Amino acid sequence: MKPVFLSLSLLLMALLASAQQTPGGLVSGRVVGPDGQGLGQATVLLLRAADSTLVKGSLADAKGDFLFETVSEGRYVVAATQVGFQKTYTPPMTLNAQNPAVRLASLQLPAAVGQLAEVTVSARKPFIEQQLDKTIVNVQNSAVAAGNTALEVLERSPGVSVDRDGNVALKGKAQVRVMIDGKPTYMGSQDLANYLRGLQADQIEKIELMTQPSARYDAAGNAGIINIVTRKNQQWGTNGSATLAYGQGRYGKVNGSLNLNHRHGRYNVFGNYAGAYRKMWRQQDFTRTFRENEQVTAVFDQVAPAINRVQNHNLKLGADHFVTKKTTIGLLGTFNQGSWSNDGDNVTRIYNGTRLLQKTTTTVQDFQTSWQQLTANANLRHVLSNEGHELTADLDYARYRNLSDQRYGISTSWPDGSPLAGPRLDVGRTKGLIHIYSGKVDYVRPFSKTTRLEAGLKASYVNSDNTMAFTVRENNETRPDTGRTNHFIYTENIMAAYATFSKKIKKTSLQLGLRAEQTLMRGNQVTSDSVFRRHYLNLFPTVYLQHALDKDNTLGFSYSYRIDRPNYEDLNPFLFFLDLYTYQQGNPYLQPQFSNNLELSHTYKGTFTTTLNYSRTNGIITDVLRQNDLTRVTFINKENFGFRENYGVAVSASLPLGRKVMSTNFLNVSNNRYAGQTAGQPFDQSLVAISFNTQNQITLGKGWVGEVSGFYLNGMLEGVIRGRSMGQLSLGLQKGLLKQKASLKFNLRDVFFTQQFRGHARYANIDMALASRWESRVATLAFSYRFGNTKVQAARSRRSSLEEEAGRVKQGGN
Repeated sequence: MKPVFLSLSLLLMALLASAQQTPGGLVSGRVVGPDGQGLGQATVLLLRAADSTLVKGSLADAKGDFLFETVSEGRYVVAATQVGFQKTYTPPMTLNAQNPAVRLASLQLPAAVGQLAEVTVSARKPFIEQQLDKTIVNVQNSAVAAGNTALEVLERSPGVSVDRDGNVALKGKAQVRVMIDGKPTYMGSQDLANYLRGLQADQIEKIELMTQPSARYDAAGNAGIINIVTRKNQQWGTNGSATLAYGQGRYGKVNGSLNLNHRHGRYNVFGNYAGAYRKMWRQQDFTRTFRENEQVTAVFDQVAPAINRVQNHNLKLGADHFVTKKTTIGLLGTFNQGSWSNDGDNVTRIYNGTRLLQKTTTTVQDFQTSWQQLTANANLRHVLSNEGHELTADLDYARYRNLSDQRYGISTSWPDGSPLAGPRLDVGRTKGLIHIYSGKVDYVRPFSKTTRLEAGLKASYVNSDNTMAFTVRENNETRPDTGRTNHFIYTENIMAAYATFSKKIKKTSLQLGLRAEQTLMRGNQVTSDSVFRRHYLNLFPTVYLQHALDKDNTLGFSYSYRIDRPNYEDLNPFLFFLDLYTYQQGNPYLQPQFSNNLELSHTYKGTFTTTLNYSRTNGIITDVLRQNDLTRVTFINKENFGFRENYGVAVSASLPLGRKVMSTNFLNVSNNRYAGQTAGQPFDQSLVAISFNTQNQITLGKGWVGEVSGFYLNGMLEGVIRGRSMGQLSLGLQKGLLKQKASLKFNLRDVFFTQQFRGHARYANIDMALASRWESRVATLAFSYRFGNTKVQAARSRRSSLEEEAGRVKQGGN
């Protein structure tokens, strides 16, 4: 697989290089405010005059100056924008052999009061944007993303990897905090993976990747935060869009969505619905080797093919009321309902030390899981004295309900197929109910254009109630299984306060932040009448420093101290079985893990960014395997394990290759080390992981746009499990129709069917090899249509309590 992927990458780069043109002309100018002073770090876009499509993007330097180089001949428009100011456009200009360099008059940006005149803008953002504090993946503009799920889009995002179970890592580090529109998901890893498999890419506007979140965010998430921002709409009148997609792998998959928005005067109401059905194939293989005095005594070969079916329905409704020019109130509600099923035959062949078959155990699995999620939000924003000086507040409620029915039909036979034991039927039913209440107030006070103070308070309360009841039917008798029947209640109260201070002195910007979080938690294992409590107060400092060396080079430094609390799924002590010989169990005695994170970055011309990073996490929460050599049973649970150390370098570049190709590439090289004690023995392993993402948008002409994307990972280390290399290549094609009101997108994901997991765990008395394959190669055709008013009119500048951090839904229309 590796030679094939590398050969294709080299071929692709050669083709793209052949498309490069000779150097072209120059376009330069300066962005200034109402007072005529330069606006540093303003966003500047070079657009084609004919259709407003994006040609190049840049950030103005500290004086507001900008420069576009190697610009091909043609007619262009330059647009400039900055927070707190209105977007401004230049008149059209022509660049040709007689006029190879254009120096524009200063672009003066008015303050963001009132409203702009109507303009029609069709600029296409690049798939990946590198901003000062985050990396943004513009999902809405990708042909390859059409018809795919949020989880499939995540795995193609720079620095992101998704393992065989759907767990997400960022720059080689797990324990990533995943948020939806700025809100924590509060789900266990398996529930979150299922949710992301049901969330369609056409519902997503962008994905924000933050390795060093500021003190404004919850301190949870040692690897950082991934915020999935759903689609927004700032259009006046009544408008909407509809999408329908069909995918075909081994089985069919279908999804569709409808978005509606009405905005008039002081009111904006919006809503969207999305539904999906996906049938998927998957197979997991395990080989466990047992030894005694270095001699092999037994080998267990397990083959577990399965068919998964996922159905998902998402509904979002909301409204904003612009009470006055300074006050906005909003309401938002979401409802998600879904189901997941797993049908499979797990066959375990047991051999002796000479690989002679002793017996075969077959476990027929039938899992049915359903869930419901309801969230409600009320929010307020009030401008106190002038734009930027504001108070915002949010009240949130969320309810998560989960039901799971598990059936295991178990039988054992001799090598000749005659029955040895069984049949036996194990039946389990699990219920989970989570209530979450949260309130937050934020205050922002700019003292000048270069000095700013932010502060806030937050309180949250979580109640998680879970029950599991198991019965065993054998020899025509049914009995309760007390070893697996349990009732667990968990409550958690977190109170937080934060403050950040920002100051800019000439070419240097500084931000200092401090967040305090008081955690009160209580776990009650009702069945065994076992109660535990933990109370702890922690301080989480953050430091950000940025210095512009010159107009082309910028240095940055950041430090943060973060926490990761065990999720509810890992604290739950319930048993989950794969078969008679393999199960997983939660650990109610897990402690939080803490990490120190440092990053040093260099940005050249706003295009090339190089980052050096280091982190150390103590008491790392990770999967640990245990094995009983007598019963040959292997089980997995989470434990606090020694420490994890990660250091590496990441390079990202987004640049045009000629006039028709925009290429974005990300390379990350990191060393992951896990060290500690497990099974009474020292454990110390490390791995140098190399990951590479590439995404290339190709303008083919006559409304056609092509896309080639892929990723490669040479290996991974997650706790005691070491994974081998994997990667994939995907192709996409997009065509605008009906005067750009509609689009037709086709993509083929994982063209060569190379995305599969292979790995092993070898330490103490554990010797396990594992492999996982799934239906990763899928061809999808998607059709989208936009209707109603399609002319954008900018709304009064406003920010919700979380928008500045994570694009929270508070702008009219979603």
